[in-house]
Order: sequence, then C-alpha cells, then structure tokens
Amino acid sequence: MSAPFAIAGVVPRDVVTPHGVEELARTVRELYENGKAFAFLGGGTHRALGNAPRALHTVVRTVALDRVLEYAAEDQTITVEAGMTLAELDRVLAEHRQMLPLDVADREHATVGGVVATNVFGRRRQRYGTVKDHIVGVTIVRPDGTPARGGGRVVKNVAGFDLPKLMTGSLGTLGAIVSATFRVHPIADARASAVLAFDDANGAARAAQALVDARLDPESVAVYNGNALAVSFAGTAGGVAAQLRTLVEQVASRSGAADVRELVDDEPESYDQRERAVRRDGDWRFRIDAPPASRGWAIRPDVPSPPLAVPVAYPLLGVAFHAHAAAGMTSTADPWNALRERVSRETGANGRVVIEAMPDEARATTDAWGPPPSSLRLMRALKEAFDPRGLCNAGRFVGGL
Repeated sequence: MSAPFAIAGVVPRDVVTPHGVEELARTVRELYENGKAFAFLGGGTHRALGNAPRALHTVVRTVALDRVLEYAAEDQTITVEAGMTLAELDRVLAEHRQMLPLDVADREHATVGGVVATNVFGRRRQRYGTVKDHIVGVTIVRPDGTPARGGGRVVKNVAGFDLPKLMTGSLGTLGAIVSATFRVHPIADARASAVLAFDDANGAARAAQALVDARLDPESVAVYNGNALAVSFAGTAGGVAAQLRTLVEQVASRSGAADVRELVDDEPESYDQRERAVRRDGDWRFRIDAPPASRGWAIRPDVPSPPLAVPVAYPLLGVAFHAHAAAGMTSTADPWNALRERVSRETGANGRVVIEAMPDEARATTDAWGPPPSSLRLMRALKEAFDPRGLCNAGRFVGGL
C-alpha cells in the first residue's frame, strides 16, 4: 500500500475517526448530503481487498468504537463495538473460558467490524462455520447517516431485511457496522493435532476422504504445501484422544501416508504461522473456491511464494489460499487471469478465483472478484435500496457495486 489509509490503492483526501455512534452518524450524514464519496476502515487488515473505489473523498475509521456493550456469559452472547480488535475480544472472553472461533491473520489489528464486513474465515470453519453462523445482531449507520439495528436486542429494524446476515460480507458498501452481537463458544478442555505426510496432493485428498469415511469430527483440516495434511481435534480429553488414535491407526494407513505424527510443544504454532503468512504476506494473495470433490483446492500456479507463506488448502471445504512475491509480474494480472480460466475449466461453473491483494499498478488489468455471480441483479437492488446516491465504498465490491 502506498499510504496508510489507502483503500484498494486509492488515497483519500481526508481521514476522520469518530468517537461514538452519534458522531459517526453525523459525519456520514454530512458526507452523504454533500455528495462526497466515503469508505469505512477498521484495523486496515483488508484494505487491499476488492477493486479500486470509483471515488474516495473521506475514510471514516471505526477504531475508536471499541467497547464491550453487553456480555451475558451464561447465555454465551456478547455485544461489542465494531472497532474492538479480535485480540482484545479474545482476552474478554477468555475470562469466562469462552471464544469466538473466527480465524484471522492478524488478531491484534483486525477489528470486529472488519471481520463481519469481509466475512473472513480460517481453518476452524470446518467445525464452527463463518461469521454468519455466529452473528445474531448488528447495529449500523446507513450511508445516509441513519442508525438502524437488526437481529438480537432489536430497537429499530430495517424492514424486510435480515440485517446481520446482509451486512456480513458486504465490504462496507451498505453502511458502517458500529456494533455486533455474537454467539460464542466454550473453550475446549483438550486439543490435539497431527500431521500426515504424503508424496503429493493425491495422498492428501485420499486422507481427507478417509476422515469423512471414519466419521471423525475434526476442528480443522488443512493441507500445507500440497502434501502435508494437518488435522486438529478439540473437545473432552477422552474424545480427543480417541479421535487422534483413529486418525493415526486407520486414516493414515488407508490413505498411504508416508509418515504420521502428533504435533507437540510449539509445533502447532509453526503451522499457525504458515497459515497467517499466506493470508498476510506477498505482493499477490488470492483464494480459490471450488466444490470440494472437484479438487480445485489442489490447483497451484507456478510462481514463487514468500518465506513461510506456503499454499494452504481446506480440502473438505474446497478452499485454498496462495501468496506470491511474483517478481517481474507485478504490473500485470495475466498469470492470475490464466489461473481463473484453468480453475473454471477444471472445476466447472462453481469454481472461482478471488484476488485478495495485488500491486496497485496491476489493478487496471483485472477484476479482483472475477466474473460476477448470477445474484448480481439482486445485489444491485440492495445497493440501490441502501445507497441510492452510490457514495458508500462505490465500485469496490463484486460487479462494480
């Protein structure tokens, strides 16, 4: 990024940091009434995501909205403001041995609002799902400056919309998320991980299928660098031990693993570091989504990766992440456009490649989202309903929304 508050390569004329919902609403209302294009920003961990905004006058930061508004530990729900970081939320929940199992590359900077707006997820999606499976309420400021609420603890709804689900993954194009209510989970009594090593991705695919056949219930399943399948279990001590034993004694042998071993001491952290790196490092970062059975997650471009940022895939989910420091190719997206064609050819219409970060000079050569989905017409109608003047993060999202 060329500037600390640039959005997808576009530098704003002004940056403001409201210190409360009323001040944020007033700021947004004034921008909207004066026809000034604006975007919202939390910790900035996903500033590179999406296409360049068509116009950007002001970036409105939400980091000063960082309070816990309500925490009912006995009901396993918590309501926090959008500027709270995931790391701080972890610390609050840990006091009651609870957690919000959403994985991000930088928990010290990623904020609640940003996580909701990008619908970010990691390997624990295998068990816990995405943001949509945890969010039960949301408060927003609409693009015209009007506050609204939806879901749990409703005061004022946007009629006809499931607002928590609608705001999840909207990339700030429908308004500012100012607080969210989540359903949280107890921290497991025990956790264990093991890695199965193979000669190639075919072995990892066999092991993933063997996991399903054995009816195991892993917390996460991830393939690193195409040939190392890492599986984690969480739950009671007895349940974790039994599942780990089945993995070693049955899944490894049936899938032809060259080696299998339990991860001990700081070894699980070394795999966590690799996963964070592929989501954070590199001039180019992209995600492949495809039906799991299509093996789209195993497709790899022939370009170098940064240190630690080896390809990471979730074979049971059909998702893969790649990062590349593609020296000599930073000004063109030709390799990634070719990759899109390959993924489409090998996985069918449901396969896609999303470029999550790229050099600024390459943005004119490709669309970060690829071909728009069949739901684009509905998405346009929603954008028109919330932002008829097209001033809120305009052009950054799918199909130029």
